Amino acid sequence: MMKVFEFVEVVAIFHQYVMRGNTGDAATFAAKLGISRSSLYNLIDELGTYGIEIEYCRERQTYRYLYPELVEITISICQHPQENE
Repeated sequence: MMKVFEFVEVVAIFHQYVMRGNTGDAATFAAKLGISRSSLYNLIDELGTYGIEIEYCRERQTYRYLYPELVEITISICQHPQENE
């Protein structure tokens, strides 16, 4: 199982590849993400639970969002200043 920050990083990279339309097939995409094919399928299933529908386009040989206009994935981590003790 991926740790939270690893998962967040993989989702961010996943999103970039899908939006650019250059994922390749499952094995290629998983390698680009640094995860196994089964982990890729699990990730796609997990995103599906949030209503993000993803399909593989054989013609273009890439994964794509069915409704890209409904998908916005942003990740922001802010460091809070520490209080003086």
